[in-house]
Amino acid sequence: MRRLLTGYAVSYNRRHRRHGHLFQNRYKSFLCEEELYLKELVRYFHLNPLRAKVVKDLKDLGKYRWCGHSVLMGKTEAGFQEIEYVLNLFGRSEKEARRAYESFVAQGVKHGRRPDLVGGGLLRLIWGLG
Repeated sequence: MRRLLTGYAVSYNRRHRRHGHLFQNRYKSFLCEEELYLKELVRYFHLNPLRAKVVKDLKDLGKYRWCGHSVLMGKTEAGFQEIEYVLNLFGRSEKEARRAYESFVAQGVKHGRRPDLVGGGLLRLIWGLG
């Protein structure tokens, strides 16, 4: 299997005039130390299906099972998703937190696409270099 995958990567790289690992530079990880930044990331990730036009509005996003937004809103369940920590960022009671979270996400729709949260912009936002 390894030989097959290595052969595929080599032929793909030749065809597309690339070098290195096939999935090189695709995924990045960033340290998230501040509460405000975590809230921005949660909103950014959960609005992706709306921005990609997979769902048409916030109401549909709340029912979309392939996004954590519906879990945070209590519409669907995902045993692997920790919602208590995120909801605690928005309020003391679950009801208050969900209301504040929903309002926060709705404000993000108005902001549109956030280039400052993509790629290297994440680093600039954390350390105030932007």
